[in-house]
Amino acid sequence: MPFHEGTARRRGVPSITSAAPIGMLAALLCTLSSCGSKTPTAAPDVPSFVARAGQVTIPAQSPLRTRLVITPVGDRDMDRQIDAPAVVEADPERQARILTPIAGRIVTLGVRLGDHVRAGQMLAGLASPDLSSALADDTHAQAQLRLTSAARTRALGLKAIGGAADKDVQQAQADYAAAAAEAARTHARLQQLGQSRAVRGGGLALVAPAAGVVTDLAAAPGAYWTDPTAPLMTVANIGTVWVTANVGEADIASIHVGQPAQIRFDAFPNESVAGRVQSIAPILDPDTRRTKVRIAVTNPDGRFKPGMFASVRFAASAGRAPSVPTSALLLKDDATTVFVEVAPWTFERRVVDTGDEQGDRTTIAHGLAAGQRIIAKGGVLLDD
Repeated sequence: MPFHEGTARRRGVPSITSAAPIGMLAALLCTLSSCGSKTPTAAPDVPSFVARAGQVTIPAQSPLRTRLVITPVGDRDMDRQIDAPAVVEADPERQARILTPIAGRIVTLGVRLGDHVRAGQMLAGLASPDLSSALADDTHAQAQLRLTSAARTRALGLKAIGGAADKDVQQAQADYAAAAAEAARTHARLQQLGQSRAVRGGGLALVAPAAGVVTDLAAAPGAYWTDPTAPLMTVANIGTVWVTANVGEADIASIHVGQPAQIRFDAFPNESVAGRVQSIAPILDPDTRRTKVRIAVTNPDGRFKPGMFASVRFAASAGRAPSVPTSALLLKDDATTVFVEVAPWTFERRVVDTGDEQGDRTTIAHGLAAGQRIIAKGGVLLDD
């Protein structure tokens, strides 16, 4: 017996060569070698997208298919806003420029700038020799009319009893007709001068034709007024005022009568007043290339004073245009682009010209048509 075997027996240790089961060793080797079976191979990596020839394709197994939002290009009416500077003016139909029909000296002035006046209130009194002459002419004409009327009546009476010749009757009738014409002329002259508003001493009273505010005053007591075309003062009713906006030439086609507008006054920056376009000037200012658009605004308490500055915002329709979610727009080399679907899950980057932005959508001026499918969200993932 070999020494080591005997020694092992004596110590009570079983011999490996004789006691270890061969099956256990085989099982261990089978486990380590997977019993001779084939080792499984790892699945190949799937790219998120494939870029080729200017197009991007999303493979079927790509996780991007669950992260991209694809939607068709919309087509709807898009509104845009037009802002224009404006100024408050008195309504031309509600202001009167007070003129004097004759030359004369201003002897009394009954109002001051900014005064409120009522209809028929005396504004100024003038002393004028022309008025005295007109009064004398009318008095003479009326007297002559009465005289010729009596002569005609007498001539007709004499003719009826055979005491007057036909020529006498005809002359009496002609004299009466001439006197009647002269009386009518002098009466019309007095009406033109405002004889019904004559004051004591042969003066002429200028009165307010309507209630309003004296917005301009050029007269002064003692001044001699010789120009009948120059107004002494202006009386304006500012219960309704005009807000006149200066609209640029490029926006004129988008403005029409009756169009709503929002007005903000510099004096009241936290307030907005609604109005509608009342008129559009038929001419364009050749220097500013703008036209005047007027909006009537009620002003019962006189807060909006002529001369105030304001701004007007018009809501104008931009017509029907393609529109996309703003999130679909991507910036690439200083150009705005979108990804357009050219085949199922195949996209092409396209440069577009954008229009106005409204809410979460943006109009497209050029580059897209309604109905085309685009990546509305997640397109930035294809920029890598």
